[in-house]
Amino acid sequence: MLDSIRSLAVRAASQCLLALPFLIATSVNAGPYIDAGHSAGTMTGWATAVDDLVRGPVDIAAPAGPLASHGLPADVLGAATGGPADILSLGDGGSITVFLADGISNGPGDDFAVFENGFIDFNGLFAELAYVEVASNGVDFAEFESHTVNNLSLSGFDYLDPTDYDGFAGRHEALFGTGFDLASLAFDPLVQSGALDVTDVRYVRITDVIGDGSTTDSFGNALYDPYSTPFATGGFDLDAVGIIHVPEPSFYAGLFYGLLLLAASFGHLTTATGQSTRRGYAVAGLMAFAVASPAAALVATFDDLGLGAESYENGSGLSGSYVSGGATFDNNYFPSFDGFSGFAASTLTNNTTPGFGNQFANITGGDAGGAGGYGVFFETFGSPGRITLPSVQTVTGAYITNTTYTALSMLSGDAFAKQFGGVTGTDPDYFRLLIEGFDDFNASTGVVEFMLADYRNLGGTLDYIVDQWTWLDLTGLGDVSSLGFSFDSSDVGSFGINTPQYFAIDNLTTIPEPSTALMLGLGLTGLARLRRRA
Repeated sequence: MLDSIRSLAVRAASQCLLALPFLIATSVNAGPYIDAGHSAGTMTGWATAVDDLVRGPVDIAAPAGPLASHGLPADVLGAATGGPADILSLGDGGSITVFLADGISNGPGDDFAVFENGFIDFNGLFAELAYVEVASNGVDFAEFESHTVNNLSLSGFDYLDPTDYDGFAGRHEALFGTGFDLASLAFDPLVQSGALDVTDVRYVRITDVIGDGSTTDSFGNALYDPYSTPFATGGFDLDAVGIIHVPEPSFYAGLFYGLLLLAASFGHLTTATGQSTRRGYAVAGLMAFAVASPAAALVATFDDLGLGAESYENGSGLSGSYVSGGATFDNNYFPSFDGFSGFAASTLTNNTTPGFGNQFANITGGDAGGAGGYGVFFETFGSPGRITLPSVQTVTGAYITNTTYTALSMLSGDAFAKQFGGVTGTDPDYFRLLIEGFDDFNASTGVVEFMLADYRNLGGTLDYIVDQWTWLDLTGLGDVSSLGFSFDSSDVGSFGINTPQYFAIDNLTTIPEPSTALMLGLGLTGLARLRRRA
């Protein structure tokens, strides 16, 4: 429907020229979801085929009426053009599934982008929104979590504030795609079962959001985008789907290939000694062992520690650490006062009682999904503690939230720490978690920040204290051997940070480092060639 809107927008923009300074001053985005999108020129590949197309009506109020009809399937293949002619309109609730021959793989940050043909001016963004799902096999689709903070309905000619929405396609203007991070699906049941491989996604399904409030985000909030749009161009207008990260070679392809050539090389060395058969068997056995025994990804759920309901382990029953999901969590226990630093583990659900006596509970009242267990980190006494992995791996991320003690301290203040925002509510307070990656040589691989609370009102964001489990993408740290943790706060006194230095963690997830097997495979390939020359 954008062609019908563009002419109106041009006339409106010309009439508003004299008010330009005012418009600039009042066009600040007010929502919490701010990102620049991805330009078409940064894509490494594009959708190559349309697997399925179901057009919706131009107006869901008349479901038996005409369907959206603008565009052809070929218009969404290849690179984004940003042109109004090279789009396909889905109609209300319509969907399209595209196939990407090159595939999409989980990497640092966003992994692919969906391009709509919205346009932006001083009134905001005019575009329609869509849900996004992905699959490896074209059958088992996982949907990205979505959220809106907008509860106001929009007419068919209204603009929207893209920072009010998260997890939807269509949040950026033409030639800038909305990015999606496969790491955020790490705990989707399809990923956990293996039906969806986030290192090899081949299908992307895009479904129009019906903007009249009849559809909801992942949390049950009614969704509003421009409605109604009773035109042939109604609904989400897909321009293209672009790839940011393509799959790396199969984890064991290099290893298998190298072993195969090595086995073949022994076959060429036969005969006089009669040793080739035994050598062939030995190498075949090594091949079978290598392929059948991959270095597995790990998920630390804290449900494997044997904790009962409403209990915790602060280290009194440990010997300096504990292991969950294959990862080792440092724990420093101080028997003289039954205290700890580093990581404790808990199943407590008390999210209402303030104070130090409730230090082992988290503000959500439960875990991030599982049997109730989660980790609690506390930094003090110069013994912060680390998470150490069994091998060098890429950490895809973890769920993070505040402990009850810390959250309520920031909300209301206590004997040691101030109330965030102060008496007037305008103090620019913040509490930040810093997660640092370390490689095998204990060299830093980078730092990822996570705001546990932010009252600075940056970019128009509202003051907040994190009170839900929130997925934190850690792939930007690269291949790591361990993770370290520290804090930064606006509330600092003579002895350091006053804010209680805790956070809760659950479902830390990794993927194995692919380079190890690949390099081994290449080495074996070289060995095979040397054997043949001999």
